Amino acid sequence: MEEINKILFENIKEAELVLVGIGEEFEEDIPEMKEDLVFSQALHKIEEKKELMWMMPYVKRVYEDLHRTDKTEKAYKALEDLLEGKNYFIVSTRTDDYIYQTGLVKEKTVTPCGGYGFSHCVDGCQKKLYESDRKTMENIYDCFTKGINLDSVRRPLCPDCGKDLVFNSIEYAGYLEEGYLAQWDKYKKWLQGTVNKKLCILELGVGMRFPTVIRWPFEKVVFFNQKANIFRIHSKLYQLTEEIKDRGYKIEKKPMDFLINGFV
Repeated sequence: MEEINKILFENIKEAELVLVGIGEEFEEDIPEMKEDLVFSQALHKIEEKKELMWMMPYVKRVYEDLHRTDKTEKAYKALEDLLEGKNYFIVSTRTDDYIYQTGLVKEKTVTPCGGYGFSHCVDGCQKKLYESDRKTMENIYDCFTKGINLDSVRRPLCPDCGKDLVFNSIEYAGYLEEGYLAQWDKYKKWLQGTVNKKLCILELGVGMRFPTVIRWPFEKVVFFNQKANIFRIHSKLYQLTEEIKDRGYKIEKKPMDFLINGFV
């Protein structure tokens, strides 16, 4: 493993540009909510009172935040260090928005599957995006950390029609692509500049949930750019296609573990 770490480090160092893909396996192993006593009780209450069902996405976010360790921070910090001083762009299908809390450049990052930062009307009445209400998240957080009753939390509503607001994430109905298109245009323009350039591609936990976003397009880039190479890191789906395997490295490992153990 030390040898492949060295090869990756040297390839990134020598590359003119670096393209990073972050997928669904770039996460910690967090137990299911039903295995947590406090959250399982909350889930039971929400299931009993249908008027509380709107809370589920918020509860999921709070659960993830409370159970995240410093492993996530260390993995992203290792990635920051690896990309320091490089001309890079990151495409991430993660919807937890954690990447925006790191030192990675926001202008060089696109998250086409959305996240928690913006919300839209559940009925899509105006096809508009609204900045998510942080107060709602803070109040639900307090419910689990300070024992406050969930019934006291104010329900976020659409200012145009009064119906529920939901997070603009591909996980929820009515997802609006407008939330990422401007940044996606920047990514496409950046990608055009990689033609015939020495390009290093790093895939971190990219599986087959959204193959048309990262996995297949990245393979296509390597196929056409003879100066490009790819490092595909995944615990199971690390295989490379026949057409690009001579310029690729497949690494059978969870990406966070690879980054932390190799570059920290």
